[in-house]
Amino acid sequence: MSHSFRGPTFVVRAAVLSVAALALGACEGKSCNALAVEGAAGKSGDASTTDVAAGNSGDASTTANVGALIVIANGGPSGTVSADVELNEPGVGPQDTCDGPMTAGACQLTSCRVGGIGSPGGGYGNFGPISVTVGTTTEPLTYDRDGYPTIGFPASIALGTGGIMKFRGGNGSNVPTFDVSATIPGLGVITSPVPTTDGGSAMIDTTQDLSVTWSPISIGQIHFMLFGGNTMVGEVEGSISCIFAGTSGAGVVSRSLLSALKSISGANTTYADLSSELDVTTVVDGLTIVTQSYQSSPSTDHGFDVTLQ
Repeated sequence: MSHSFRGPTFVVRAAVLSVAALALGACEGKSCNALAVEGAAGKSGDASTTDVAAGNSGDASTTANVGALIVIANGGPSGTVSADVELNEPGVGPQDTCDGPMTAGACQLTSCRVGGIGSPGGGYGNFGPISVTVGTTTEPLTYDRDGYPTIGFPASIALGTGGIMKFRGGNGSNVPTFDVSATIPGLGVITSPVPTTDGGSAMIDTTQDLSVTWSPISIGQIHFMLFGGNTMVGEVEGSISCIFAGTSGAGVVSRSLLSALKSISGANTTYADLSSELDVTTVVDGLTIVTQSYQSSPSTDHGFDVTLQ
């Protein structure tokens, strides 16, 4: 039985992880994909913040300091290829209060007290029209005041490992003209730990380091995640996030982090997820652009329960 995952498709409230290796709870109202930009671009001085449009129209006519442009390429078999833009609007999303992360090796544990959910105000993050191309097929990403709705490619389009998705945009004035490419990583397929039966729970001994194994991939990193705790407002949730070299085929989660997550989770269900991801940062005339690439397959599972013993 094989299991493969792509981060954005496994929906757990505290559970989308980014290259910044932080759990969603630590993102303070931002998606962790967006937080990855602050980790990658926030250290590059003026390049980390760029005046771009926040108006209501597609002409990028007014300005607001919205930081980096994050474009997302979702690869996979025919009928699953899509593109998106991640906006990092302050005060939107989970408003959690988090402790500083515990780090052990390639993994971090973060615990957060769950807050409310901030709603988008509209009119934020308009970078103007963006075109997305796979092969000879081009689709538009169009801003609609609340952001850029995800666009899907025709069912005839497939985009596997090493495939290229191009993003083009900018008006040459307040948004510099850009042309960047996203390369699709290998498909993450976990081999251990996995449930022994369909719909079952994988057993994890928290008194021992956990060995995580997967089919090695030639492109991209492997993100392994564990989530547990209570997702009700005012309660505490926790997550372990690990980033491993995709080519290695194996990584280790420290027993100290597993034991801490077990204490946070209590009697609540704990989940696991493994995904592949490839992030690349480019600076074009002061605008930081991050491409985040994933690959998924609808014929495989997208997450499983675990029991922390």
